[in-house]
Amino acid sequence: MFGELADRSIPFELTGPDDVGTGFRPYHRFTATFEGAGGARLRQRRDILRVGEVVGVLAHDPQAGCFVFIRQFRLGAQLATGAGELVEIAAGLIDPGEDADAAARRECVEEIGVAPRALLPIARFLPTPGVTDEYATIYLGLVDSSLVPDVAGEPGETELTRPFLVLVEDALASLAAPSPAPFANGFVLIALQWFALNRARVNAFVAANG
Repeated sequence: MFGELADRSIPFELTGPDDVGTGFRPYHRFTATFEGAGGARLRQRRDILRVGEVVGVLAHDPQAGCFVFIRQFRLGAQLATGAGELVEIAAGLIDPGEDADAAARRECVEEIGVAPRALLPIARFLPTPGVTDEYATIYLGLVDSSLVPDVAGEPGETELTRPFLVLVEDALASLAAPSPAPFANGFVLIALQWFALNRARVNAFVAANG
């Protein structure tokens, strides 16, 4: 049976949230009830880590022909793979009352030390919808890579980032490397795959923004 490649809403009943725990992020328990196979009621109890809306920026310097990535320690990655210092794009939470574009600019300043001169929204996705409500918007951001420092990060968030440059063609070539890829961050993979498939759109964006 063929179907439409699109998410959709269904009727359901929801109870909760009940607090499961507090810490770095709120952790809530819900029970969702909806129609299952043959019309029977299907009840799912799920514990959801509340993250909310986040942004990420693939920082691109078209004059230098490179991207700006960061290295940042992530405990979850360390526990999963043993390689906790991930390759990432600049990314973070949207603050209360802040719009996504402003958050994207702020995260670039905090994590790569440079504000983008122009932003293009390129994708929205749910990183892990089975366990969290995190909802990400990724941008392409045009930057001057000559201004990128060796070390960045927001000290008030106990954050340390190490920006570094990679030539565009080298980064895109990594997408064709044998599995497993040398980096595991989904934001990076999604952003690079979008860039590889949209070179004409990137060129038009660059031409329109100097």
